[in-house]
Order: sequence, then structure tokens, then C-alpha cells
Amino acid sequence: MVTSETLAKGRLGRQSPDERRENILAVAAEAFALEGYGITSMSTIAARLGGSKATLYKYFTSKEELFQAVMQRKCEAVIGPLEELADTSRDPASLLYAFGKIFLTRLCQPDALVIHRTVHGEGQRFPEVARTFFAYGPEAAYSVLTPAFARFHEEGLIDCPDPRLAAEQFLAMVRGDLHLRVSSGLIPPPDDAEIERQVAHAVGIFVRGISRRDRAD
Repeated sequence: MVTSETLAKGRLGRQSPDERRENILAVAAEAFALEGYGITSMSTIAARLGGSKATLYKYFTSKEELFQAVMQRKCEAVIGPLEELADTSRDPASLLYAFGKIFLTRLCQPDALVIHRTVHGEGQRFPEVARTFFAYGPEAAYSVLTPAFARFHEEGLIDCPDPRLAAEQFLAMVRGDLHLRVSSGLIPPPDDAEIERQVAHAVGIFVRGISRRDRAD
């Protein structure tokens, strides 16, 4: 993990290209979180890095490209475990419960809440923010869950002729009102017990809804 101490040393010491790129991403993520996408510029990020814009542009040709890389880096940590679950699970209910817990837990973490608020606050003025968020966030999650629904449908375990729509609706149920209240600052992030309660309830309703009639009994 890149820490403030590591960043300070990185500005003064010699870094490999990979280390420098990780340094840039960590500093940019902090800048976007603290200042917002609109105010943050390549100049301010370069200043935080303690280097020149020329060096920054060697790695990222624009602020939009840099923001995309930050989003991709954050989402990969979530999507990896979800992909493994979707590929190996043989039981729809077990998959959805595990998938939902990871998904909702991640959505309610501070950095994810910052991204969500950034999209809602600046997405209209900066459409690239909304496009990047949906590409690496919701769309990535849908692309993992949709093939699993399709596989379960083909195996006769569920009745789900539109797996993409099912993926969208299931994750909407998992988010529910809870994520909206948390992201709006009305309540603190939920603990593990509350996340499990929310996800278990969503899974119970959803699985009953997509169960094959000849298997429901």
C-alpha cells in the first residue's frame, strides 16, 4: 500500500516507472477526493507530486485518462473476488449472498462514497466522470453477474430469460435505501450485521422470484 511516508520518499528518491505510476495514482486519488474532479487539474496533481507536468504527462495524457486509471485501480480490487465467485459458484442463492455482501460492503466504504458523491455532484458538468464511473463501477459488476445468471438459467436452476436485467435489479435491491442514506450523509456506514441483514433479505426475495416453478416446491 502506498502511504504518505512512501509518497514523500518517492518524491525525493529514484523510482521505477511502475512505482512512479502507483505514486501518481495514489496522489491523484487523494486530490480528486479532497478537491473534486472539476477543481483538480494536472498542475495541482503535479504540484502534489513535487514534480513537473511534463513528467506527469509522460504517464497520462489528460486528466480524464488519469481519472479513468484511478477508477479502474479502485474497482479492480472489488471485481477480482466477484469474478472468482461468479465463475466457481454452483448455487444461485450462495453466489448472490456472497456477491451482495462484497458489493454492498465496498459501496459503503469511504473512498467509494466519495466517488459516488463526485459523480452526482459533477457528472452533469463533466460527463466523462459519469461515463468512467459507470464503465468501471456498475457496468463492471453487471458484466460479472450477468453470465452467472445466464449459466444458472441454462442449467435449469432458475427462470431468468433476461440475465442482464436481473443483474441490474438484484444489485439495485442490495443497494436499496441503505446506500442512498449513507451516501447522503444521513446515517453512518453500516456494520457487518446490518450489511448481512440487508443482503440476506434481498437474496431471499430475489431467489424466490427467479426460481423455476417446477423447482419452487
